[in-house]
Amino acid sequence: MNELMAARSLTTLPVVTLGGEAVAQVKDTVFDAAAGRVTGFTLSGRGLLSGPLKLSLPWAAVHSLGHDAVMIVDAGALADTPVVVARREAQQGRVLHAKVLTDEGAEVGTVLDVVVEGGTSGRVVGFRIAAGKALVQGSRRRRHRVYVPRGETLAVSGRALVIPADATRYVADDLPSFAARVGAFHEGREGTPP
Repeated sequence: MNELMAARSLTTLPVVTLGGEAVAQVKDTVFDAAAGRVTGFTLSGRGLLSGPLKLSLPWAAVHSLGHDAVMIVDAGALADTPVVVARREAQQGRVLHAKVLTDEGAEVGTVLDVVVEGGTSGRVVGFRIAAGKALVQGSRRRRHRVYVPRGETLAVSGRALVIPADATRYVADDLPSFAARVGAFHEGREGTPP
């Protein structure tokens, strides 16, 4: 598995060509909940007073995604914003601040961020949530902000995100330890729950 990154940490990353030219910076991440992946990025110009660009970056044009930059082959990879932010995809992507419910009906928190896999997959592997009482109760967790894996059966309505109930056994307090929990969750859920 590639390194994991919070979608909010991608905001303001430079978009750089393989030739080293900085052509834009990430304004926002477009998420397709049904597919469970990032579909692209809206962009802004480089610099303090630059505003949003009319061009966006479709995920298919991303050469590599890292903590320091989003790499593309050349500036020709940018597309008109409606190509990346289709009305349907934009509606599906509204997960921030949505309630997190298990498929058994328990409310476990509220979405704070989306966790994506770096590299070239664009796969969404989980969410950072403000944990509700149902998730924190009975545990030794001091923090109320945790990471929870995304199940393969995901539903997002714009108001609620539905995850498998067993995903709540694989929560982590920080992003580095979350990678191992995601691996355990997806490998037949054979990892040891906390």
